[in-house]
Amino acid sequence: MTDSEGQRRAGYHRNWLTIIGTALIFLGVAGGIVLFLVEVLAKGAAPYLGINYLLFMGLLVVGFILVPAGMLREGRRRRRHEGGELRELRLDLAKATHPYAILSLVASFFAVVLLVGIGTYRSYQATESSSFCGQVCHTVMEPEWTAYHRSSHARVACVECHIGSGAGWYVRSKLSGLRQIWAVAINSYPRPIPTPIRDLRPARETCEECHWRRKFTGYKENVRSYFLGDEENTRHDLRMLVKIGGEKTAFLKGSGIHYHMMIARQVEYIARDERRQEIAWLRVTRADGSVTEYRNEDYEMSDEELAGLEVRTMDCMDCHNRPAHQFPSPVESINAALAEERISAELPYIKLEAVKALDNGWASPSDAATGIANEIRGFYAREYPEVVRKRSDELTRAIQEIQTIYSNTMFPTMKAKWSAYPNNIGHIESPGCFRCHTDAMVSEDGDSVFTECSECHLILAQGESIQQVNVNLETGLDFVHPDDYETMDEYEECTDCHTGGADVYE
Repeated sequence: MTDSEGQRRAGYHRNWLTIIGTALIFLGVAGGIVLFLVEVLAKGAAPYLGINYLLFMGLLVVGFILVPAGMLREGRRRRRHEGGELRELRLDLAKATHPYAILSLVASFFAVVLLVGIGTYRSYQATESSSFCGQVCHTVMEPEWTAYHRSSHARVACVECHIGSGAGWYVRSKLSGLRQIWAVAINSYPRPIPTPIRDLRPARETCEECHWRRKFTGYKENVRSYFLGDEENTRHDLRMLVKIGGEKTAFLKGSGIHYHMMIARQVEYIARDERRQEIAWLRVTRADGSVTEYRNEDYEMSDEELAGLEVRTMDCMDCHNRPAHQFPSPVESINAALAEERISAELPYIKLEAVKALDNGWASPSDAATGIANEIRGFYAREYPEVVRKRSDELTRAIQEIQTIYSNTMFPTMKAKWSAYPNNIGHIESPGCFRCHTDAMVSEDGDSVFTECSECHLILAQGESIQQVNVNLETGLDFVHPDDYETMDEYEECTDCHTGGADVYE
């Protein structure tokens, strides 16, 4: 048999394109099997497995494209070279080799389908996992991932809130994810990540899967502890009833904080900034059909300017805007650490010095760890050397706690901290409730949105002893400012002084 005859008889798979495709298929199958074994044997979640599954599935797909493409290309080459036509494909079950070839082809087909199916399912599972969301793009997502694990939603998967159920939102989220991956690849992502998220699923389809807004809640007792920035770190406790509100009671129906939740009325607003912190216009529609519009006199905006902005219907996320990713301020964090005795309140001026050390604008976590230790130790070495000598262990524990607070709440690489992500619950360190409930927000009749503090909460006791309560449950007590013990019974913006950082002590 001559060389030309042998070449004609040789299969069309004998070409470099088909050989490369076959090699890719082999690598894809082998890699998928190895990856599956690694996943079974590995301990703990591995956020990169999903990406690897996609990689090996991609090799399979490319391989299955190259194999027939190479065979067709080889057939055309031979036809052009020999001036003839391609031989017809004939299957003859009487020939010994043909049934085995058919069985091999069918078995290979089902094996590949099975592997692709497993890979697709495992890829889906991996990309829906919280570890995938938080750890694949580690630098970008480190602030949110850290805060998530310290939140009340730590056992709720990220996708439960960010995607929800249904194929449509899954596809939308993955398409959005491709844009985000590209931004990370070319280092064009913003720092910090801007909020609110514009393409987030409506709260009624996510939050209300667990939190039913019509459920009667009524009052919720809240006790908070504050420490002054004086030498004694004077403690000031506050005990209050927060009026959550609800529907199944005549006393609280349509009142309290859940006034806004479309139980008895609908609230719409226009914000003039991207973060929805500057509310310029409000509209309240009541159950009887009456409507009242309000404008914020602090923001001079024409009708044309307002018409060009989004009218948003208020829902859960307008107040609970940081449900799983809160970044407590230095003041809030140190108050909590002192109240829980993670930092000793017996160390003079520790509240003041800790807040100053946290709010120092450190360039990196390593700079912060070193700088916090040097600042705290330096202060006590200068001002209270006896503390360094006699209470070294307490001081060391305090420094370690302050360093831990920094690593959990501030992320200089992403410029993420409390001031970048204001929390709309409350109104002490960010406008929060006072975005709307301000005496500058007035109707055409001159009525202000702000009424009385007791509409939302009642102070039961405050100061050193909060155990004894003897108070009118309709009005509560007037708030006494702990620093100067002045009674505050009129509207004042807390954020004029309290911003969460060290500037409150300047």
